[in-house]
Amino acid sequence: MNKKLIFAIFQKYKKTAALILLILCSAGFSYHVITTFTTRHIESGTTNSHPKKPHTDLENIGGDWWEAKRFIYHGIPARIVFLLPPATEYNPDAINETAWLEFDRIGLIFNPFNPNSEIFRINAVPQAETLSVSDDIMSVMRISQILWIDSNGQFDPTMWQIKRLWQNAEKIQQIPSEKEITDALQWTGFDKVRIDAKSKNSVDFTNHPVKFDFGGIVKGYAVDQVRQLLIDSGVTAGLVQLGGEISTFGNNNKKPWRIGIQHPKQMDKLWGIISSKNSLRVSTSGNYRQPIQINEKSFYHIFSPQTGKPVSEKLLGVSTASFDGKIGNARLDGIATAITVMGATEGLALAEKLNIDVLILYEKKDGSIRELMTPGFSQNYSPYDR
Repeated sequence: MNKKLIFAIFQKYKKTAALILLILCSAGFSYHVITTFTTRHIESGTTNSHPKKPHTDLENIGGDWWEAKRFIYHGIPARIVFLLPPATEYNPDAINETAWLEFDRIGLIFNPFNPNSEIFRINAVPQAETLSVSDDIMSVMRISQILWIDSNGQFDPTMWQIKRLWQNAEKIQQIPSEKEITDALQWTGFDKVRIDAKSKNSVDFTNHPVKFDFGGIVKGYAVDQVRQLLIDSGVTAGLVQLGGEISTFGNNNKKPWRIGIQHPKQMDKLWGIISSKNSLRVSTSGNYRQPIQINEKSFYHIFSPQTGKPVSEKLLGVSTASFDGKIGNARLDGIATAITVMGATEGLALAEKLNIDVLILYEKKDGSIRELMTPGFSQNYSPYDR
C-alpha cells in the first residue's frame, strides 16, 4: 500500500471518523498483554463513557515501536502496536489513523443498532427475495456458514431477536415467557440463509425472515482486517487487540509474544500466560464484563440457538488460539462462541475435531475453577502464580 493510497483511504473516512458506539457481544474474557517493549501490564477493561472525539494519540514506546489505544464499539478496549523500520517510506501517523478508521468502518457496517449500518438495513427489509450485500458482509457470512456447519448449528449469527428479547427483559427486570422465547426463535436459523454460489455477493432467505447479529464473530474479523492493513502498509511486526481478540505478527525484539489471561473471578489478577515465538492469534468468549442481570441473578450474554435461553454461567471462559497465526481471529472468535454454547466437554471435543487449540475454564459445584485444554494449548501455556 503506497502513501497515496493511505492518504486516499484517510480522506475517504475522515468525515466519519467520529467514535462509533457499537454494542456487540462484549469481550468479557480480558487480557493483560505482556510485551518486551513495555514494563507495565495493559489492562483490557471496559468503560461506559467515551471521549467526545476519538483519542488516538500515537506514542513512540521505544526504538521503532509505536502504540495507540482507545475505547471503541461502546467501551471495548482496543490497542494497536507496530514496528516500522526507519528506512521505510511510510508515515506512522498515517498508518495509525488509517488503522483506526478501518475499525470504525467495520463497526459502522455491522452495528445492528445503528439505522445507518448495512446490517440494520438488512434486518429491516422483508427478506423474501435475494439481496445484494457488501464484500465485508459476504466475507463474514461465508465464514459463519462454515462455522455453522462445523458446530452443528451451535454457532448461529441469526440470534438478533433473542438478544433483543433478553435485553428488554433486563430492562423491565422480568424473565421472558416460554411463548415470548418461542416467538423470537421464529426469526432465527442460519439454515434459512442461502449464499448464492453463482453470484459474488447475493444472499437468499428462502422466504423465511431472519435477523442478524454478528457479535460473536465480527470483533475477530475487525482484528483480521486491521492486521492485514498494517502488513500491507509496510509494518514488519505488530499487535492488534480488540477486547479479547488479539493478533500478533513478526519479530517481537527476538522475544516470544506473551499474553496474560485474566482470572475469571478476580479482575485484578492473572489466571495464566500463553506465549509463542511465532505469530499468535487468540480469541475469547466469557461472561465477566457484561452479564444480563435480572432480579439479582446473572445470565450469560450468549444464547443457545436451540432453546433461546442464556447458556450456563458455570462455563467461565473460553480461549481459542492459533500458535502459528495461520487461523484467522474471525474463525477463532466464532469457534469460541460455539464452544461456550456447547459446554466444556462437548466444546473440547469440537476444538479437537477442528484442530483448534483451546483453554476452557469452568466452575465446579464446590465453586472451584477447573481447566480443560488441548495438548497444543498446554505446550504454550503456563499457570500464573495464584
